[in-house]
Amino acid sequence: MIKLKSLPKISVCIPVFNSEATLFRTLESLPPQTFTEWECIIVNDGSNGKDLYQNDCKKIVTRFRKKYKFPKNKILYIEHRKNLGLLEARRSAVFAASAQYICILDSDDELLPESLEFLYKAAQKSDADIVHGASEILYDKKNCSEEILMRASSIEKKANNIYEGELLNQGIFDGFLVKSNHSGFLWGKLFRRELYLKALSYIPFSNCVFAEDFLQYFFISLFAKKYTGIENNVYRYYIDSGISSFSKIEDLQKWQKISSTANVFTILFSVIKEFSPGTFSQNQMEALRSFSKSYLANNLKQLNEAVDEKIKTEARQMLCDYWGEDFVEYIEENTCLNPAREQQ
Repeated sequence: MIKLKSLPKISVCIPVFNSEATLFRTLESLPPQTFTEWECIIVNDGSNGKDLYQNDCKKIVTRFRKKYKFPKNKILYIEHRKNLGLLEARRSAVFAASAQYICILDSDDELLPESLEFLYKAAQKSDADIVHGASEILYDKKNCSEEILMRASSIEKKANNIYEGELLNQGIFDGFLVKSNHSGFLWGKLFRRELYLKALSYIPFSNCVFAEDFLQYFFISLFAKKYTGIENNVYRYYIDSGISSFSKIEDLQKWQKISSTANVFTILFSVIKEFSPGTFSQNQMEALRSFSKSYLANNLKQLNEAVDEKIKTEARQMLCDYWGEDFVEYIEENTCLNPAREQQ
């Protein structure tokens, strides 16, 4: 039996919601780590999925523990009684973590064998609050659709948008929000836990599924004192055909999750008002508004291209309920997404 001699240095946080089919593969990327002072926290976010052997999340975690004879304080399991969304699953994991640093790992992705070592050594050398490494983007290149190919190319470009060297204080926030000199994905990075906790303290409870990386990294980058980028590959991201793709949307429950992207910007614009005047520059506010327009434009594109005609009227109304009808109409008129205009 393996026993932890001291507190771990890195807490690997894995949220799970109906991704049991890939969870064991994700967990299997932990034992080969050359850096061994880690703990893993799995949060079952009200999931009811099963793997190929009909094992639920808890059984998969138990099977993994037994295979490697890990104690429970090496592999922690937390269960939400109902689905609270990715934001809250990650919040639960970070709260439960005992290490100095947090590594976010999604339950359908993997770490490379030297990932934690590369990230931790860089953090120790630079005393950085954020360490940002490169990512491998994997997908079936032979049998993928044009949409998946475009999505893979876009994610690869964003994920590997890494600032070479160090950013300090306001330069981190400006670099992310205004200059776009590094991506805001949470995966592929190492965060100082106390920084992550401070960021979460500004984010109220919300059932966020989309753009929650943006929401969390907004505050993480705002309060961070030092960022360092490294050239090493530390993350393996698998492209799938999940609800963020433009696959056919035939039910309003699925569409509601997409529409709820608006929650992120509702939270941001609301919380920003609580800061002292002058905290955010005009350029930063303009950049934030630009991001909100971009996310809504993407929602509208999905509405036009992916939502079934039978529910399209209700789906558009739902989008207006979340984003505001005036804002939806403004984006339609200014991005050529208005169906009536397209027919002219």
